Amino acid sequence: MTFAMRDYQQASVDALIDWWDRHREEDAAPLLVVPTGGGKSLIAAAITKTLFDTWPEYHPRTVVIVPSKELAEQNAEKLKAMLPRTIKVGYYSASIGRRQPDADVIVATIGSVAKHAHVLGNIKCVIVDEAHLINPKDAGLYRQFLNDLGKYCGFRLVGMTATPFRGNGVWLTDSEEALFTGIAYEIRMQTLLDAGHLAPLVLPAEVISTQIDTGAVKLSNTGDYNIRDLSEAVSGYLDGAAEEAVRLAAERNKWIAFCATVANAEQLRDLLRDRGITCEVVTGETKKPIREQLIARFRAGHIRCLVTVLALATGFDVPDVDCILWLRPTRSPVLYCQGAGRGLRIAPGKSDCLWLDFSDTTSRLGPLDQIRGRKRGSGGGLGAPYALCENCGLQVKPASSLICPDCGHTLREEEDKQFEGVSDAAILSGSKPAVVRHPITNVDYAQHFKPGKPDTLRVIYWSGLRIVAKEWVCLSHDGFARAKAERWWTRRQPEGFDFLPGSTEQAIEWLRDGFQLLKPLAIQVNETGKYPEIVGYEFDAAEQPEGSHAGDVAAA
Repeated sequence: MTFAMRDYQQASVDALIDWWDRHREEDAAPLLVVPTGGGKSLIAAAITKTLFDTWPEYHPRTVVIVPSKELAEQNAEKLKAMLPRTIKVGYYSASIGRRQPDADVIVATIGSVAKHAHVLGNIKCVIVDEAHLINPKDAGLYRQFLNDLGKYCGFRLVGMTATPFRGNGVWLTDSEEALFTGIAYEIRMQTLLDAGHLAPLVLPAEVISTQIDTGAVKLSNTGDYNIRDLSEAVSGYLDGAAEEAVRLAAERNKWIAFCATVANAEQLRDLLRDRGITCEVVTGETKKPIREQLIARFRAGHIRCLVTVLALATGFDVPDVDCILWLRPTRSPVLYCQGAGRGLRIAPGKSDCLWLDFSDTTSRLGPLDQIRGRKRGSGGGLGAPYALCENCGLQVKPASSLICPDCGHTLREEEDKQFEGVSDAAILSGSKPAVVRHPITNVDYAQHFKPGKPDTLRVIYWSGLRIVAKEWVCLSHDGFARAKAERWWTRRQPEGFDFLPGSTEQAIEWLRDGFQLLKPLAIQVNETGKYPEIVGYEFDAAEQPEGSHAGDVAAA
């Protein structure tokens, strides 16, 4: 079987290699952020192939660490398809029944490999799938393995996840003990939805009347609900939820239901069975042979609904799931994103996935595609030895830095930004007019200065008499920020020109001397956040540049 790489998947590999090249510190380790259903296992295979193709003499033996047997098998399948037969792909997994420490590429389940780093030999790269599962402190199985492996060899590390934040919403990179120090690449969920690579989640045509009340449920020290209290609260609503689910999801074929506890899951299973729905429970307590059998029957269409607690939140690959019942109130954006993500995969005959939220999770946490990480509320401020970029998650050193060297984001302006929560209950922001199209009548350019940092080209977009958006182009930066700026400039050069300014200052000089960049006919702006974000441009390549001339150039 062969697998075709999508453009964003290849871009993630290229960005990773570039990030590693620019960040050669011993503890530098990036994340690749790809939504659930975006094909992380194929990206892991492409990273491995790139290493072997580029540095064959280095013999870059690689370990891919996953949390489950299912993910191990998915990753091994992609690796074997992409790599030549001369590169041996093996397992280190008790659940699969193989321990092959001498393989060129080892796919390992963390529970099996954690205490056996010493048997693997000279490893050059470690790829961690579902990297959000790693303990933010220097503890746990993942940290034990990586610390032990570091005693025997030097290696580069990369983590992959759909959720680059902890259960409380704080960036995985925001801690003195953080394993990951930046984000090398991120593809947004909305981009994949627009391209047809993901299936949208949709709400029912009518308002759900069964709403679990968590007002009396205590919070645990993690910031989420106390499980025992939550289970008792949820139990009283399951009968009404089952009744509504059978009616609202009557035309849906494969359901997944998320509950707070095993007791809730078994109660819901019985209630659905009483209403004629073939239903089974799969939890962490389900024995592996039975679990595999139940998932196989579900995949084949012999079971209509699988009820789970957390067992299906990651690594569960049944693309044609077309309905999710959410009966697990949570304040954790990780749990919310991972659970809802089970419905995002595309499949033949599937147009969308019905999202039935019987809690306040959606209204509390907001549209799935708008969930972002945040800084720590305390302990990570002025005393931290770094400044955290809220745009890309990079630990920027020294802490006094004003601009992120990776993405060009202004750090000081980010200091006052708060984590954005969206108050309505849309499961995806696309269900309301989040992106607005603005015809552009004029574009101004200015040289933007920050003490001690490279200057940027500030671009101001006018629609009539109103400024509708601004952006900052990092022509004086290095690495990814400079590469992004070059792509921005190249797209706007008139036909027949192929010049790149070496700095912001030179760009301003050219513009003052009469050089004209193409003006977009219109821009698309996401206006759901605190600041407008440009998400698209419309150009007429045949049109002569207007509205961007020497008179519009200023210094700031």
